[in-house]
Amino acid sequence: MDDIIFCATNEMLCEDFSKLMQTEFEMSMIEELEFFLVLQIKQTPQGIFIQQTKYVKELLKKFNMSDAKEMKTSMHPTTYLGLHKESMKVVGTQYRAMIDSLIYLTMFKPNIMFSIFLCTRFQKEPREVHLIAVKCILRYLIGTPNLGLMFKRR
Repeated sequence: MDDIIFCATNEMLCEDFSKLMQTEFEMSMIEELEFFLVLQIKQTPQGIFIQQTKYVKELLKKFNMSDAKEMKTSMHPTTYLGLHKESMKVVGTQYRAMIDSLIYLTMFKPNIMFSIFLCTRFQKEPREVHLIAVKCILRYLIGTPNLGLMFKRR
């Protein structure tokens, strides 16, 4: 069984596409989409709002950050991340797991994209300072789990 999601700006286009697909494939139509993979979708007369609140909360729990103090930004503007050879090395597998999990958020949380991709540069030999930067991103997510993208109707 495979799932397909489709939408259109015109209800007639949606119906026509559905009929065409049903002539070629055995398929059933289900109601409006509310949840897909880790995306929560809210459809309103104003548009479609997509967020990843549940995924953010699971992510914070996975990395034991649920009870951490929230931050107002994902990275302080004066933060400099370099090789920092003098900083202690950290376990690379945990660092990479955190980065990989955060990358999945960038599609619907573009406000954290720069911070995450800055941290990805140090996956080969992460240091304590890099891990602190990643944890700052997670702490920022504590206060912003409901942020997402709104696609307004015309």
